[in-house]
Amino acid sequence: MRHILLAATALATTLVSAPAFGQTVTFWQFSTNPNDIAAWEGIIEAFEASHDGIDVVMEIVPWSEQQQRLVTALTTGGLPDVSMLGNNVVAQFQAIGALAPLDDAFAAYDAEHGTDVAADIWPGDKGYYNLGGQWWASPIAVETRALYYRKDLFEQAGLDPNAPPETWEELRATAKTLTEGTPDGTYGIGLSTSLDYFTIHNFMSAYLGYGARMLAEDGTCGFDSPEFKDALAVYTGIALDGSTHPDAASMDGNTFQRGFLDGRYAMILMHPSLYRDLVTEQPEWLDQVDITKVPAGPANRSGFLGGWPLVMWDASDAKEAAGQFIMFATHGEAFKELAVAGGFIPGSISLAQGEPWTEFPYPLFVEQLQDARPYQYPSEAIAQMGQLEVDTIQKAVQAVALGQKDIDQAASDLCSDINTVLAR
Repeated sequence: MRHILLAATALATTLVSAPAFGQTVTFWQFSTNPNDIAAWEGIIEAFEASHDGIDVVMEIVPWSEQQQRLVTALTTGGLPDVSMLGNNVVAQFQAIGALAPLDDAFAAYDAEHGTDVAADIWPGDKGYYNLGGQWWASPIAVETRALYYRKDLFEQAGLDPNAPPETWEELRATAKTLTEGTPDGTYGIGLSTSLDYFTIHNFMSAYLGYGARMLAEDGTCGFDSPEFKDALAVYTGIALDGSTHPDAASMDGNTFQRGFLDGRYAMILMHPSLYRDLVTEQPEWLDQVDITKVPAGPANRSGFLGGWPLVMWDASDAKEAAGQFIMFATHGEAFKELAVAGGFIPGSISLAQGEPWTEFPYPLFVEQLQDARPYQYPSEAIAQMGQLEVDTIQKAVQAVALGQKDIDQAASDLCSDINTVLAR
């Protein structure tokens, strides 16, 4: 029998003894959503039914607690065999030897099922999970952004509703036209310039599209470059033009999303879940919403790549069983049911190209994922990526958007900050 253990806090969570099976795999699962929990229960039940002698014990560790729980367990013991993990911190734990590679698990699954799981992983995910020539994670979910826009507001501003902006320069010009050509209180685009995840999620599409690199060839900061400065200028220029909310430098992405749902923005860069919210709320202009790819830069069109995988911890005493569970849980019909229940795009390309991801708005996001990249592209992820994601780039964007620094000073200071982090 399976033991599903729910934990509200680290102090309240305890594991009960597992029954006398051949092997027990402990699994930390980070979602507290009841639908997700039920879907994971289904995967575990199916896995145990097809893998005699392996018992999976799931413990719920909320996303808000997982980093501290993992760090504490590294010091005091008590790591699980398998856990979810944010894609941006896989390299952090791999660098200190805390993770076990999954190459043998990949090979065993391929041999049994005639698959090539590595080739079925989204191109950008290789930069997060394939480090030093080995695989350290098996993706569950992927996430990217696309440009939502209101065709009725385009028409009202004298723009062609069937010709959304293709480039970042066009996006800036279009946002300004929309702000000037629509009723007071309506802005051309909801665009975050604050110290918020949504700022880096959106801005990275600009700097990668302009050909800027977070890391130079020598491993130091690569952002003090003409490409990065051009991207920073066009992105912050939208705020300086008055084409987004005047408080954009202090607003978070959820506030912008709410604003789009309330009709206050003509465009927004957002994930597919926004369309689900639109369908739920049924605004009178719902049939005027369309979606297109993120704008391209002079070098390429790059999308944000988010997501989370399963990893195996090196402290595990049940690595073979843990590897089998990871592969079962990230491939096949049981995994499809989990993805459908969770409302996310799966980390398996072949699965994402089938139903229900063939229905609007998913096909465009699935196509966009072929060009979605990690922050440090084209370099591999580095151990400091988690910190750099939340505590450096947004500061440069905010400072320029507020008029506190010019482009050159912001880029120079940003590289000083990043190099300080890299030197630790």
